[in-house]
Amino acid sequence: MNNQFSGRIENPQVIEQLIADKNSNKLFVFGANWCPDAMNLLQKLNDRSVKKILDNQFITYFIDVEKYSINMEIYKSFGIDAIEGIPRVFLVSKSGKVLNLETNDHWRDSRNIPDTEFVKYLQSFSSEL
Repeated sequence: MNNQFSGRIENPQVIEQLIADKNSNKLFVFGANWCPDAMNLLQKLNDRSVKKILDNQFITYFIDVEKYSINMEIYKSFGIDAIEGIPRVFLVSKSGKVLNLETNDHWRDSRNIPDTEFVKYLQSFSSEL
């Protein structure tokens, strides 16, 4: 599996532009390579059924937080303060609305959530996309 969390420092203004982009739905995944749940979530995202939905309905962005030392200010772009605990997933509609603000931390326990659950999670927001 490719290393999705690259250690790259993201520009908050660019992230805000991506959020506001009206051309596509977006999925933002905050994580780090040291985190077993983030690595497990990456495996879930590469599952054939999940990947099909993501490829057809979303543009996916991976944001590395390392040891909570980089990109923490980007959480403000989603309307929340910097928080620990990863992975965090934000679904953003074409209109720029963050759809899952209340459940962005759901995947922090990814290792203990069945792989099929991510498809159900995405589908639960389908009426808002």
